[in-house]
Amino acid sequence: RFFVDLYCTKDRRFLTINSNSKTSSEVWLVDCRHPFEPPVLVQARTMGVIYHIEHRKDQLYILTTYGEPPEYKAILTDNYIHRINLETYCRSYRNSKLMKAPVASSGKENWQLVYALEKKTKLVDFEMFSDDCIMFLKNAGHLYLNVISFVSHSVQPIKLPTWACEFELESHPELTTSTCYFQLSSPVHPPKRFAYSFKENNLIEQAVQEVPIITNCHTTRLLAKSKDATLVPITVFHNKNSKELHRRPLLVHVYGAYGIDLNMSFKEEKLMLIEEGWILAYCHVRGGGEQGLGWHRDGCQHNKLKGLHDLRACIRLLHQLGFSQPRHTALAAASAGGVLAGALSNTDPALIRAMVLQAPFVDVLNTMMKTHLPLTIEEQEEWGNPLEDEKCMKYIKSYCPYQNIKPQCYPSVFITAYENDERIPLTGILQYVQKLRKAALDHASRTSKKGNWIPNIILDVQANGSHCDSSWEHSVNE
Repeated sequence: RFFVDLYCTKDRRFLTINSNSKTSSEVWLVDCRHPFEPPVLVQARTMGVIYHIEHRKDQLYILTTYGEPPEYKAILTDNYIHRINLETYCRSYRNSKLMKAPVASSGKENWQLVYALEKKTKLVDFEMFSDDCIMFLKNAGHLYLNVISFVSHSVQPIKLPTWACEFELESHPELTTSTCYFQLSSPVHPPKRFAYSFKENNLIEQAVQEVPIITNCHTTRLLAKSKDATLVPITVFHNKNSKELHRRPLLVHVYGAYGIDLNMSFKEEKLMLIEEGWILAYCHVRGGGEQGLGWHRDGCQHNKLKGLHDLRACIRLLHQLGFSQPRHTALAAASAGGVLAGALSNTDPALIRAMVLQAPFVDVLNTMMKTHLPLTIEEQEEWGNPLEDEKCMKYIKSYCPYQNIKPQCYPSVFITAYENDERIPLTGILQYVQKLRKAALDHASRTSKKGNWIPNIILDVQANGSHCDSSWEHSVNE
């Protein structure tokens, strides 16, 4: 349930020993000037409170979910804060805050609020400098950054290009650096290097791209109203020169688990699809982390069906607005995204014509019943514990893709699986494919209704590679 890692604060003053689960954390400090002295506890583990530490000028800066609202906050104690990749850690937090406290009295009763995130805002990454810190944020799919000055105690928002969907912070090993470098990209925009100057307070685009940029690609951001009236962001890309969009093929992407954002990094094959007239849509449903940690909380465990309602609403809105139609729509998902994709194919098969699944998680119930599997105990914080909670068992059974296969007209499915995948075992996918094929054939043999068809259900088993290969960077976060 707990993972331990070691980091050094950016000023190299402290070594931090971090023990984290998805719902709590604990940090111990080793003073690098006195490395043989026992580690000092910053704050004892408290359920629901996650925090990370940096250090600057005898102050501890604490990125934490402690306090109200339960999102990340920046907190100061008189002694710490460090460079962390929040895409890996922040998914476990509710609302982020930056706080501070003295090194000598670092308990949470001494934490002072420095900065709190706005509602439905996702903290993507964070970097400390000598007199400032930068927070890279996301709200309703839009990326922007806030520069927090420790000298003037001000917050300066900096707008980023509207097409930006993914962000990668470059390494800044020195606190005294006067410029922050990072890259921005989208599924159809190759990475561009930018520099923010603290002295000039301006943003400069630096690099010339080797990959040609499609200048006629249009980016649209939509909000779909879900079953409970929650507004769900959608990011859409299409060729500006495409006519009759309702006749164009649409590829919808979904994930919605672990508080992880949809992967929207640049892929050359996405450029090819745009050039061929495809529409690409990314549905940022609950269960993911696109709108802060509460967005994840509202789509996990007993709220998992909300992600399915969100996905359904997104696809329906796309069709209503003239972005393709069901017979030209395909749904793409990977890993835990297979839960929502598979569930939608059971409840609303007429909304899509095809699915493309990579190492999909499609049998939640049986997996969560097998505690001998290496990750089942940890996964209870995402899906629940059906062994001890009968309501949880019934709830998982209500949406689990494998459990709800029935004779009906399914979309065609192409599944890629890995023979030696430890996270998504091949046996579960084989059983899913067998049951899905049988249901599709049973339906076809019972009815000759016009419009019905026998779907192609194809399984591609890769002998080499696995779900956890380097190409699957999100599997590390899971």
